[in-house]
Amino acid sequence: MTERTVLAAFSPTTVIDATGLLAVFNDAGVLAPLDVASAQTVARLRGETDEEVVLAAALAVRGTRFGHVCVRLATLREAVAVDGQDPSEVDTLPWPDPVEWETAVAASPLVGDGSGDEPLVLVDGRLYLERYFRYEQQVAGLISERLAAPPTEPNPATREMIDRLLTRDGEPTRQHDAAMAVLGGGVTVIAGGPGTGKTHTIGTLLVALAAGGDGSFPLVSLCAPTGKAAARLGEALTERAEASGDPGIVETLARVDPSTIHRLLGWSWGRGRFARNESNRLPHDLVIVDEMSMVSLPLASRLLAAVRDDATVVLVGDPFQLESIEAGTVLADIVGEPGAGSESPMAEGVVVLDRMYRFAEDDAIGEFADAVRQGDTDTAVGLLAGGGDRLSWVTDRTDPRFDELWSTVVSQRSRLVELARDGSAAEALEALGEVAVLCARRRGPAGVGQWGRDVEGALDERFPGLRWGEEWYPGQPVMITRNDYNLDLYNGDIGVVVSTPEGMRAVFERGEVRTFPLSHLTEHATVHAMTIHKSQGSQFDQVVVVLPEGESRLLTRELLYTAVTRARERVWVVGGEDVVRQAIDRSVQRASGLGRLLWGSE
Repeated sequence: MTERTVLAAFSPTTVIDATGLLAVFNDAGVLAPLDVASAQTVARLRGETDEEVVLAAALAVRGTRFGHVCVRLATLREAVAVDGQDPSEVDTLPWPDPVEWETAVAASPLVGDGSGDEPLVLVDGRLYLERYFRYEQQVAGLISERLAAPPTEPNPATREMIDRLLTRDGEPTRQHDAAMAVLGGGVTVIAGGPGTGKTHTIGTLLVALAAGGDGSFPLVSLCAPTGKAAARLGEALTERAEASGDPGIVETLARVDPSTIHRLLGWSWGRGRFARNESNRLPHDLVIVDEMSMVSLPLASRLLAAVRDDATVVLVGDPFQLESIEAGTVLADIVGEPGAGSESPMAEGVVVLDRMYRFAEDDAIGEFADAVRQGDTDTAVGLLAGGGDRLSWVTDRTDPRFDELWSTVVSQRSRLVELARDGSAAEALEALGEVAVLCARRRGPAGVGQWGRDVEGALDERFPGLRWGEEWYPGQPVMITRNDYNLDLYNGDIGVVVSTPEGMRAVFERGEVRTFPLSHLTEHATVHAMTIHKSQGSQFDQVVVVLPEGESRLLTRELLYTAVTRARERVWVVGGEDVVRQAIDRSVQRASGLGRLLWGSE
């Protein structure tokens, strides 16, 4: 029995047949079994024996699991992070010399320039898996083609309606600019933070199109990456239509059916592919994609390829928040950096909404979120230290303010149990949106798992026998973790278990209360706490933002910004000053070449 066989008996992540650098990086937790096995397979098929090249291949596979479209060999050492591990442990690994490493990789039979069938592609120091290189090239090409299309002239009645609804003091607003850009056809990106009016702009645009007067309302698709986001978009559209007071507009817009991107494209689990593609295009004249920041590069590629050449595409989202859990920084790459080359055609297609309407100008949450977004550490820390009813700072569990925070969380969860026991499904669903605990990590004392156990322990004390070791109990918040198209439940949807005359059931909000037998739910998790990533697209009255203890490369300003902007009324930040500063000082550095292709610069 070898030493690695013994290690594998105690660690499911240890690859028994890994050798050399693969074994070292696997043992350090940098490489997962999938990374190692993939690199070993392509090396064997192509006859590559240089362990530094094979390591690069494994790290390229790893990169896609952490959201990178490619990896930069020159800076890879500084970019790699392992959850729960001190960065110094990664730094001390036997990393190859970057210059010599890139030279060896470029000469490998595994690597090409994208013109052949090699499994890896090296371009300008970026190492891609071949299929991700193709995705990136396709997205850039499809967007560029749409930008080059001649503009269209809007219906005069539609333009008049836009002028009337989206001006302020007689002057066009940025929302007006965005709507008019969409009417010009091609592709338009409407970017902005929470509360800047992105959804309002889309709703007003569709109201204006419905009131155009010539009966030529386009075939419209409203879609989003999650069912939760799609449902919220539909609710906002209904509200905007009803606010018009015109029964004809209400009737017309009622025919617009929001959906997930996967449902729009006709995803089939059995066939493992989409029905809609470049050979079977979508019939829609106008395709609007909300929460674009959550859309991965592969999904963006397939969606854009399925849209008719003469259709209009609108991409809507917040480029400052976290990107898709999967590979890609599509929206941020498309929007580009502030001050990016105005000579690029992309500049004409991007409208950034920069006025925040959700929070007052002197509101602590809005000011804090803005300081975090801009990387203004001192201002952000000063706002936290200033306290107040809307922004509270709890340095750790020994902080006297922790008692108030903990009481808030437990009291809300206790009320949820009471409502669920009484069978008050609608009230229980409403209570779900009152408080959310958002953690940067899954594991550790400041992680999702620990907070969830602590909350359930407190509920056991308040409600003896509530759980009794069973899987289900009244008041249990449940998150769907994989799309279920049969039940119309999607990854990220949150419901609650309630008592009914027929027994315990799970209820979810879908414009109305929908009830499901517990046995019908597929993959799910209890969510007394959730990762910040999973909170994207949601809003809560109060948000508890739990930051990790100590140094972590996973902690970034985008992560903190995303968490803070989930709150409507109050934010609690749990973490020491050094951790808060660390988060604001570090920005997400996902490796991608899409921005360079669209804007002509890094």
